[in-house]
Amino acid sequence: MAYPISDFTAAKIGENSSAERRDGMTVNSEVSINGSSNLYDIIRFNDNGCVYGITLTGSPGIYDYVLSVDAQGPDGFFSGSGHLAFTDKSGDTYKLSIYSSTRTVHTVRYNSKQPEIVKIQWNNESI
Repeated sequence: MAYPISDFTAAKIGENSSAERRDGMTVNSEVSINGSSNLYDIIRFNDNGCVYGITLTGSPGIYDYVLSVDAQGPDGFFSGSGHLAFTDKSGDTYKLSIYSSTRTVHTVRYNSKQPEIVKIQWNNESI
């Protein structure tokens, strides 16, 4: 299913950076950065780690919202992990570490009165 786009702005692309969207990522949308949906060129980790896509959806059950992150971690022995942090409009931050070099979808489930994501950070070190 294709979702509407929430475009973020990043001053720098590649490893160890961040992107922001003042009004926040709406629920049931996917991320683009600087007008590009090719996140694998923008959100990078060391040793070929990257993020391919991010979506925010509603979720029935204990948690109201879920961030789905299609990503792969760094490749190679002792290459570490890729670290992501998502900040919502209420100021709460949700963290995710990507350590497997196999591409897969990772999830972050959360509750918030202001669930719109306003900032995405990525780094080779813990955030």
